[in-house]
Amino acid sequence: MAAAPSLQPPGDLRQRASLYVGDLDLEVTEMDLKTAFCSVCHFFTLRLCRCAYTGKSLCYGYVNFYSHNQAYEALHKLNHTYLKGKPMRLMWSQRDPFARKSGIGNLFVKNLVSSIDSARLESMFCKFGTILSCKVVEERGKSKGFGFVQFDSENSALAARTALHNTIVEGKKLYVSKFVKKSDRTAATIYEESEFTNLYVKNLADNVTEDTLQNMFSIFGKVYNVVIMKDHDGKSRGFGFVNFDSPEGAKKAVDALNGSLLGSRTLFVGRAQNKAERIKILQHERKDIFSNHIEKLRLSNVYVKNLDECIDDNKLQEIFSTCGKIVSAKVMRYDNGVSRSFGFVCFSSPGEAKKALNTLNGIMLEGKSLYVAIAQSKKDRRLELEKYFSARQSQSLYPSNCNVVAPPIGPVYYNLSTFHPPIPFLQHQISYQNFGATMGGQYPLAAENYQQHFCSYIPLGQTHQSTQNLLAQSCQQLSVKRVTSYLRDRDLNDGHSGIQNFCPRKGWNNKAGSKSRGSQAITCFAATKSPDNCKEDIGNCLHPLGNVQVCGF
Repeated sequence: MAAAPSLQPPGDLRQRASLYVGDLDLEVTEMDLKTAFCSVCHFFTLRLCRCAYTGKSLCYGYVNFYSHNQAYEALHKLNHTYLKGKPMRLMWSQRDPFARKSGIGNLFVKNLVSSIDSARLESMFCKFGTILSCKVVEERGKSKGFGFVQFDSENSALAARTALHNTIVEGKKLYVSKFVKKSDRTAATIYEESEFTNLYVKNLADNVTEDTLQNMFSIFGKVYNVVIMKDHDGKSRGFGFVNFDSPEGAKKAVDALNGSLLGSRTLFVGRAQNKAERIKILQHERKDIFSNHIEKLRLSNVYVKNLDECIDDNKLQEIFSTCGKIVSAKVMRYDNGVSRSFGFVCFSSPGEAKKALNTLNGIMLEGKSLYVAIAQSKKDRRLELEKYFSARQSQSLYPSNCNVVAPPIGPVYYNLSTFHPPIPFLQHQISYQNFGATMGGQYPLAAENYQQHFCSYIPLGQTHQSTQNLLAQSCQQLSVKRVTSYLRDRDLNDGHSGIQNFCPRKGWNNKAGSKSRGSQAITCFAATKSPDNCKEDIGNCLHPLGNVQVCGF
């Protein structure tokens, strides 16, 4: 029978009516879950999580309920029940990944007898507090002798650990400790959490016998046997093994005799390890050493730029040697030997590199300001640049190449049906139509597709009597470097079609009273003319309007 779970979801989960269903068999489908939960109560939605690439089940899912009472009823009746040969593990859903992975209140339990399953393990621990999850690890349906219990608080976990650690359950001593993630485990934690009775003793003199070791170690507990390894000639190989009756006696012997003197030699006494254990511990030690070494090198390496071409490796080392011991100094060069004006200096410690950064950054060397910083890998630099440019882009209202100068006061938007003066954005293409001499005005009308993407604004406090004066005043408020206009193929007045590029570089330079200049219409010449003739004719036409340059030919 399944153990009774907690009546209420823990803490911040009480506003939710959702359950996590884990440890499912690979063959379990949504229909199987629906059948199992429908037999207990009604639910709102159900989802079995699957791999996005293969479509295979990930062996867990979520069930949403209409109320907390329904969710609790399902948790009470279905937790640790079997579905297609495997017990389901139900718990209150935690959407916050930090809460799931924090490890708060999580315990590791081992030395379990094979008859203890997840339900029974939960019944042993539930009296100490609210249990979020409880699981006995199995392989092919058989217990592997250890499991995990997660409480909603660290205090509940501590109470359970204090009460149940080293207690006897069906003839085996229970081991309960705080759960440590695999990535955080080191050789030391593996050694401390392992119980052992067999000891390895080395640095033995040739005259040390097994009786000597027996007498030395028996004061810490009952010793089963002692053996000293010998070669084929019967001579001692300098090491041996001592097997205790209990882990407590073995641990006391290690604490007391490791590093002690026997004759003229210092003994090493430690837990005996098989080959797999030795390899595992050595791998952890090497990994820790390598990680520490890489981190030390990373913080001790300095990047230097703005170097003069006359600076070589020796000169660079001489400059930075005042800050500490230098391991290496290198000026980067091209294949032809010319300096690339930057280099690297590696110090013996991160403190010396920091001193060089504070002392030499910004000093003048051969007429150039020296730049000194901690060296970064390409990956780190790329991430920093991405963060920098994304922050700048989110803060700017216009693109970096936008040439619109905002008016001194907030713009007022108008809906003009007859005229839509364009806002000169470089990145957008603006197309015009009906661009002829007989259109009845001095300015072209904007095309319909342009009206969908841009809106014009008129500075507040200015009144315009006509569309001609409106454009003249608006253009004086804008600073335009370049606008590229694309003219559609249209039937022109002379019956020909053509496309010309028209790029005003400055404002129209119109004045309020100069209607005679503005009344001249811009004529688009046929494409049959040569580019030189077109450029000259358009220039003559636009000359009265002001400082306008025709480009793109």
